Amino acid sequence: MKILNTLIVEDSEDDTELLLYELRRGGYEPHYRRIETAEGMKAELDRQAWDIVFSDFSMPKFSAFDALAILRESGHDIPFIIVSGTIGEDRAVHAMKAGAHDYILKGSLKRLIPATERELRDAQTRSEQRHSDVIIHRLAYLDQVTELPNRARFYEIADAEIAQANSESRSIALLLMDLDSFKNVNDTLGHARGDALLKQVGARLQRLLPAPHIVARIGGDEFGILLPRLANIDEIQTVIGKIQAQLEPPFMIDDVPISVEASIGVGIMPDHAEDSHALLQVADIAMYRAKHLASGYVLYDPKYNLHSAEKLGLMAELRQAIDQNQLVLYFQPKLALKTGRVVGFEALVRWQHPRLGLLGPNDFILAAEQTGLIGSLTRWVMESALTFIQQAALQDDPLRVSVNLSARSLHDANLLEMINEAISASGTKPELLMLEITETAIVLDPVRAKKTLDALSQRGIKLSIDDFGTGYTSLASIKDLPINEIKIDRSFIKNMLTDNKDFMIIRSIIELGHNLGLTTVAEGIEDKDAMHTLLTLGCDEVQGYLICRPKASDQILLWLSENN
Repeated sequence: MKILNTLIVEDSEDDTELLLYELRRGGYEPHYRRIETAEGMKAELDRQAWDIVFSDFSMPKFSAFDALAILRESGHDIPFIIVSGTIGEDRAVHAMKAGAHDYILKGSLKRLIPATERELRDAQTRSEQRHSDVIIHRLAYLDQVTELPNRARFYEIADAEIAQANSESRSIALLLMDLDSFKNVNDTLGHARGDALLKQVGARLQRLLPAPHIVARIGGDEFGILLPRLANIDEIQTVIGKIQAQLEPPFMIDDVPISVEASIGVGIMPDHAEDSHALLQVADIAMYRAKHLASGYVLYDPKYNLHSAEKLGLMAELRQAIDQNQLVLYFQPKLALKTGRVVGFEALVRWQHPRLGLLGPNDFILAAEQTGLIGSLTRWVMESALTFIQQAALQDDPLRVSVNLSARSLHDANLLEMINEAISASGTKPELLMLEITETAIVLDPVRAKKTLDALSQRGIKLSIDDFGTGYTSLASIKDLPINEIKIDRSFIKNMLTDNKDFMIIRSIIELGHNLGLTTVAEGIEDKDAMHTLLTLGCDEVQGYLICRPKASDQILLWLSENN
């Protein structure tokens, strides 16, 4: 017998017994309350959760319309079925428009069980849809590590504040804060502890800067701070001093004290920029300057722009590096969970700088984008990755290679021609190349992005959304794009075994992704329990330190021969 929490709006005990008898015959065990007044219904809706409401159409002191009005006011979504002795067609239509889900005549209860089963099923579907909508909204607007607004939400808030400030002829300050040496925390202590550090940093900032100030995680180890009521430099310096003092006490991560220092760049509207994207960009330039000078913070000055001697010098060296084979690709394998076999690799560019040592992409990709070198860099990465995958391919088991595509490259009119040339030169089949695109790159110009992605897909190239859930897009908004894969960001993975909310989010992403025909990939896998859980949830592929750290091509080929 299926327990059914049943609220019955009825003034006849005999009719109530007939209704309960029919429900029991249909396989239900009704736990019920009978009420016949507005006060009684309000009290019962407040007292507990109900699976279904059965209501007589008209009673001396109460009616189905009264009950429906109370149900609407309560905000509950509960199936509501009218069970009445007589009800005319016009009144039945009126009742359905008022919110009733069905009506049944008391003299013929044969439809009671089918109607009950249908409405319970529909209610469950609506509940699951609401849950999915909440998850998708959370993915679109909240950073999953810190639960602060993400980059997309930060832009929305900043645009609204800028519009308000313009109408009031006042200024706004935007701070971009980057944690110094955060990569060392990830490399030495692991991504889980790195994420824990980011969460604690976000919490301290939020406590220090409550509304109307806005604190957001922009991405990686960067935090955006909007000061809508502070644009005087003395006041901004005071806030920065408080931020530095707030970060000074060590952060305790699994009983390990971690000291944090930060570099902060400051941009002011309208002095330096007039919209949120440009304001964040100038703050980024100032932050880069602060990091280079180890000065703590820097207020933007146009002379710090991309034409600074430091950046021009680095970019000149990068141009030589491309020509002199100083760049090197590292590869991280992607594992199919069902078979346990390697199905491809992600290509990750490094720069073996003769003076500065091995540089990661964060040290030069952004500057390459802004100076126009990103095209040459992307061409080199594409050709090298495709050449490698030819070497790595097994006779009857071809492997894919994934290449990250920057925002500027995605919107480059020559992108398809360049990729076609790289494919032809390497002799690789187009379907063995997968391009990973960030959500931010798509939303910069959605119409143009879709046109480019459609052309790439028609060529046979596979497409992936990287770090899904950390930016603006959602599964609903990518359904019209020719995407083949979504990569679940590691921020969702780290607490999935201990936090039921994270577990539910991952399960929903996988289920919704599969409903759209997409391959789901989890990145940042560092322990076997997480990988086993992802297997049970139906995740298709994984990558992370548990399987293999990124390695240079010769090392990864040796690893492949020993492990696949």
